[in-house]
Amino acid sequence: MNGASVGNDLSVTRKAETAHRYALKNNDKTLNAVQTLELKLNIIQHWEPEGEDWQQTGRLVAMRKYQRALDVLEGLIVAWMFELTKMNRYQTGTITTFLLCCL
Repeated sequence: MNGASVGNDLSVTRKAETAHRYALKNNDKTLNAVQTLELKLNIIQHWEPEGEDWQQTGRLVAMRKYQRALDVLEGLIVAWMFELTKMNRYQTGTITTFLLCCL
C-alpha cells in the first residue's frame, strides 16, 4: 500500500465518522423535540403499526392520495372540454358524452 491510498482511506473514514456524529446529534435534537411535544399534548401511548388508529390513518392517507389524483384528472377533463368549446367542437364525439355522464 502506498501513502496516498492510506491517506485517502483515512480521509473517507473521518468524513464518515463526522457525518455519523452529525446524524446522532440531529437525532437527539429531534427526539428531544418529539418528547417535549408529547409532554405538552399529554400523549401517553404511542401508536403501533398493528393498532386500529394507525391502520385507519393509513387508509385515510391512501384515500386522500386517490382523491387528489381524481381531482387532477377532473381538472384536466374540464380544461379539455373548455378547449373543445373554444373550437366549437363540444359534444362532437362519443368520448365527450361518456365523460359528461361520468362527471
